[in-house]
Amino acid sequence: MDLKALVGTIEIPDISKFLPELILLFVGFLLFTLELFIDKRIKRAVLSVVSYIGYFSVLISLLIPWRFPGDTFYGLFTNDALGVTVKFFAVLITLGILTFVNNYFTSKRSFYGEFYYILAFTLLGVFIIASSYNLVIIYVALELVSVGFYILTALLRGSTISKEGAFKYLILGGLSIALASYGAAFLYIYSGSLDLREIFTYKGVDIHYFILGLVFFLIGFAVKIGAVPFHFWLPDAYHGAPTPVTALMASVGKLAFFVPLIRVMPLVEERFSIVWTITVGTIATLTMLYGNFVALVQKDVKRLLAYSSIAHSGYILAAAAVAHEIGIQAVVYFLIVYGVMSAGSFLVLALLERNPNWRNQIEEFSGLRFNMPYVAFAFLIYMIALLGVPPTVGFVGKLLVLMSLSFEKLWWLAFIVIVSTAVSTGYYIRLIVLMYMKEKNKDVMVDRVSPGEKLSLVAFTVASVLLGTLPSLIWFFIKASSQNLIAR
Repeated sequence: MDLKALVGTIEIPDISKFLPELILLFVGFLLFTLELFIDKRIKRAVLSVVSYIGYFSVLISLLIPWRFPGDTFYGLFTNDALGVTVKFFAVLITLGILTFVNNYFTSKRSFYGEFYYILAFTLLGVFIIASSYNLVIIYVALELVSVGFYILTALLRGSTISKEGAFKYLILGGLSIALASYGAAFLYIYSGSLDLREIFTYKGVDIHYFILGLVFFLIGFAVKIGAVPFHFWLPDAYHGAPTPVTALMASVGKLAFFVPLIRVMPLVEERFSIVWTITVGTIATLTMLYGNFVALVQKDVKRLLAYSSIAHSGYILAAAAVAHEIGIQAVVYFLIVYGVMSAGSFLVLALLERNPNWRNQIEEFSGLRFNMPYVAFAFLIYMIALLGVPPTVGFVGKLLVLMSLSFEKLWWLAFIVIVSTAVSTGYYIRLIVLMYMKEKNKDVMVDRVSPGEKLSLVAFTVASVLLGTLPSLIWFFIKASSQNLIAR
């Protein structure tokens, strides 16, 4: 073989498109090394400071890839507006959650230095899955994110509930990876390619392999996002995990696991839109109704919010059933703002759990405004945002879902969204009534709330309202993401 021809085929990767991932990889290995060798007396402070500096550096570096769109690493890594948007908000939400980690694990006597580098590598998986059309790379990134969450879920020392939740997540998460792998194999048999863009544009004769592969692919991701009937792991994992980890899974995890489905949406628009709409719409219907009806009877607020997370996966899937630009915009907006709402609500629970006798039972919220007025107010905002009351982000998110459904004239699915929202009123309003219209039944106080925790709680609360009254603040990201995907 001609040496010059061989050298000519070698691509030099464009590092400017991969810079945030390189920084995050360096941060992960640095945290790993520091956790092994630094003194225990300063370990918590050092690991926290390095994490903050590293994630802020990643946040700044994300401004560079925005200017350099395109593929690198032989088309295995795609830098575009959607990927940068997902990464940007994933890091922002992670920074907010990180402020609660140290005090929470200290109060539970379950501090593990491993948390910090596992979180960094999990976030790296989120970054990679946000920027790939290649099925093998998506598989590897899914494993990286999933394994990180399996470990983080089990980090409560001495808690059998935590271990049980992690075990169920591991078993069903492994099943989802296996199903997605089978789907990838059938898609490759059909098209001879591992790139989703080539698979969906390939005009094959035998379409049965494609349909079978797509079904397995969708089921694999349905397990990850907690869609019914593949949701069984989610309530136990969310309930058993350390609450800051639950906040990560509900916000950053959901944001990551939906990205491959978003990338598929414009690809199915021409040839498979009817099958896609019926399939995704049916799963969305089951997910919305089941999540909200089961949440109504929950006594544990953490499990209640877990079933609420299932219901919100249904709302997002309802918008995903519309394989057009307006559907993509609704999905991306809803994912971002749900990350804000869910992270804030779980962080309130993380704060309250630092009381030694707090059990997250619904009656314990009675009269919370007398004990911790600022926490009660923040939780009030999150509840009305999750319900979808104006002028919060939840209202705009559901309005966008209904607009996208009207674009496709999916009136039956829009009716299900409205009914499901009406059902959810029962448990969201109940919590608000308990906090503000009932007398307290126990004293609830949290000592040593750090300035970072207060700042994060204020930021999530303000964002839950501000991004609803002024959605234009993030609409640039959303519009650029949808237009970029449609233009391919």
